[in-house]
Amino acid sequence: MSTPEPDQGFAEFFRTCLPVVTRTLTALTGDTRVVEDVAQDALLIAQHRWDDISSYDKPEAWVLKVAIRLMRRWQQKQQFETPLASVPEFTQQVHDVEAVHSALRQLSPRHREAVALHHLLGYSVTEIASVLLVGESTVRTHLSRGRDELRRILGGSDDE
Repeated sequence: MSTPEPDQGFAEFFRTCLPVVTRTLTALTGDTRVVEDVAQDALLIAQHRWDDISSYDKPEAWVLKVAIRLMRRWQQKQQFETPLASVPEFTQQVHDVEAVHSALRQLSPRHREAVALHHLLGYSVTEIASVLLVGESTVRTHLSRGRDELRRILGGSDDE
C-alpha cells in the first residue's frame, strides 16, 4: 500500500539534504538559475526510491550523484558554459573563498566534481567513486590533477 505523503523520515532528509545539494551544485557550476530546480528534481527522484536509498550509509551521496547527472544533462541541452566571472552568492562575503570557487569552476568538470566533493563536503575517495560512478584510482587521479591545477590558478600564474 503506497501513500502519496512522504514519510517523516524523508521529510527530514529533504530538509537537511536540499541545502547540501544546492550548495554543491552552486559550487560546481556557479549557476544559481537552475540549481534549486535540479536539486529538487533529484530529491523528487529520491522520494520515489526512498524505501531503497533510506537504508544506504550516505543517502545524500546518491542524491548528489543524481543531481550532478541532471545538471550535466541540463548543461548539455543548453550548451551552457559557466562564466568564470560568476561567483556564487554565498561566497561573496570572503575574498579568499571567492578566489577558490572561481578557480574551482575553471577546472574540468570531473576534476571540479572530485575536488568539491572531497574538500567541500568531506567525501572519501571511495564515496566519491560511488557518486561519480568511477574507480577509486580515477578519483585519486582527478583529485591530484585538480589540486595541481588549482595551485597553478591560485598561485597567480598569468597562463590561461
